[in-house]
Amino acid sequence: MAQYRLAVQTIQRSHGRSAVAAAAYRSGERLVDEHLAMEFDFGAKEDIEYTAIMAPAGAPKALQERQALWNGAEKAEGRKDAVPAREVLLSLPHELDLNQRKALVRDFVAQHITARGMVADIALHRPGKQGDERNFHAHILVTTRAIGPAGFGRKPAEWWSPTMVRQWRAGWAEIQNEHLRQHLGPDAPQVSHRSLAEQGVDRTPTVHMGPSATALERKNIASEFGEQNRDVQARNAKAREIRLDYQATADRLAEAAPVIAVPLPKLVTETEKVLHRMTTERDGWAAERTALIAPKVPSQAQIERELTKEAARVQARAKARLARTEARVERVRSKRLRLVQWIRNPARMIWAKHAELNAIARARAELKRAEIGLQVRRDWTRSPDGQRFVAARRQPALDQAADVGRRRRTLERKIKRADKRIAAAMRTLNDLRIAQALGQPSLNVRARSPDETRFIRDVGTPAREALMRFPAPARQQAIERLNKTIGRTIGRGFIPGF
Repeated sequence: MAQYRLAVQTIQRSHGRSAVAAAAYRSGERLVDEHLAMEFDFGAKEDIEYTAIMAPAGAPKALQERQALWNGAEKAEGRKDAVPAREVLLSLPHELDLNQRKALVRDFVAQHITARGMVADIALHRPGKQGDERNFHAHILVTTRAIGPAGFGRKPAEWWSPTMVRQWRAGWAEIQNEHLRQHLGPDAPQVSHRSLAEQGVDRTPTVHMGPSATALERKNIASEFGEQNRDVQARNAKAREIRLDYQATADRLAEAAPVIAVPLPKLVTETEKVLHRMTTERDGWAAERTALIAPKVPSQAQIERELTKEAARVQARAKARLARTEARVERVRSKRLRLVQWIRNPARMIWAKHAELNAIARARAELKRAEIGLQVRRDWTRSPDGQRFVAARRQPALDQAADVGRRRRTLERKIKRADKRIAAAMRTLNDLRIAQALGQPSLNVRARSPDETRFIRDVGTPAREALMRFPAPARQQAIERLNKTIGRTIGRGFIPGF
């Protein structure tokens, strides 16, 4: 079935990356980076299916050629940590052929990238020879500066907002589903940009392994990410097995219960109680989710600064002491030269000069030791041992944050499922009230239900069937009477035929 993926990353100079090199690799071409005076030749790549550059209306024709485009993007940036490009990585549905995948990607780019003034460099890749044969994907390099008739302009702030990525994700899901239905029919598989928790799906997501872990797994070498995914899949399978077993047991109990006639007022009261319990439980989960606060995880740079803080403080004190010593020496020397007795006594002048030089030399030596101590500390933090120490310092907070994230996702799934059950209970309650207003005395329902969800289903179905036996005008009149009585609107959509 179709899968969803849209990931965004930056091509950043401070990470040693080049937009020209990225474009050469993704398009399988030979390009020369004028900024670095380097050639990048990936003409031997065999997995390139299609490449194209799409630009907004009014963009100079010169920037619609790959080498000119990305050298221009690099030239427009002056900072050493500049971001001349971003990449949007898309998973493409293997159910579509090449022409259909090309049309899908071009449709997305036209609606969500070039329509906003960006230039997009598209490269469609087929699956690798040793990889998953369904792994069709697209790399889209996107300019970070607006393109006008004069070339590269400013960097619009809205392009860097998280809202932009959310719009891309939602738009990619919508366009992909539209193309799947267009080519595969109304029953085509559909994708969603929402997380499993947001969809209310009771399943733990796996992690993206990346090329390194995938390469190890292809060689039958277990990777950390691979083991993590296997554990998640095993837990999901066990949870599904338990859930299906519970459902089968509950269904057997429900089918074994006799059907009895229950007065409608009693069913209304019981449904109101069930709805209240569901709402209370849902509100409790929502409050618990709100109370969950993930700890602030210190960054690697923060811990490195903390480890070198004392050495940096010693260096700062030594530097300040040297500055004070030099200022004092200059001040005393100036005063001394104005005294006649000093000028007439060369020995005292020589002694004073030696004292000044010695004081300055001691202060400079202290500063040098402090600088060496700081550099040694910095070098250690960047060494393998230091990096392991930094990682160990971060790990407890990372574990706590991950635990909070897992608990939050679990609560979100519960809340989503509760919302669906509450909506079904509300529809059933409204149906019962309308049937009672129409004069229905009782309903034939199961004598007992294993859980609240089945109770709502066992009561809702006969209530709806009972309503449909009344003519539409009578149902409408009953709704209007109830609206006046209880002071709120009962949704017509709850009743078939309205």
